[in-house]
Amino acid sequence: MDMMQIKEKAKQLGLQAGKMKKVDLIRAIQSKEGNFPCFETAKDYCNQLACSWREDCLSAQKVAKKYEQTKNLYLKKIKSELETLTDKLADLKQKSQKAMGAGKTEALAEIHMLEKKIEELKKNAHGLATASEDAWESTKQGVDKAWKGLRDSAKKALAKFN
Repeated sequence: MDMMQIKEKAKQLGLQAGKMKKVDLIRAIQSKEGNFPCFETAKDYCNQLACSWREDCLSAQKVAKKYEQTKNLYLKKIKSELETLTDKLADLKQKSQKAMGAGKTEALAEIHMLEKKIEELKKNAHGLATASEDAWESTKQGVDKAWKGLRDSAKKALAKFN
């Protein structure tokens, strides 16, 4: 049901929608109809068989679950790739200790720059982990961009010093 239909139903029940959020408005309607105000709070099962919002509520739960699964898989992938890159940088750092003069200085500067980028990406990933479904896409785009930049810089550095 779209928001206009929900507001119309609220009006018919004597409720004033104003600027209420969809979820809050539906819960107010549920209460007015004599049901528990529980829209989108169910965990896999709903015993409110007579509720007119049951189907919408359960389908919203499925969408939320899919979003959580997608987010968790993405974060797991980023974490794994960051661990691999961190290990490669540790190896490079160890190798650069054997270098002399300008080569050593250059290698350590590159490594330091990459370590900063890794920390920044970890912060962005944490922001992504806590992002709401609405903010997910824009936050993910920022993480993707930072990850691409880090990956490109790491490739150059690793190629230069390996």
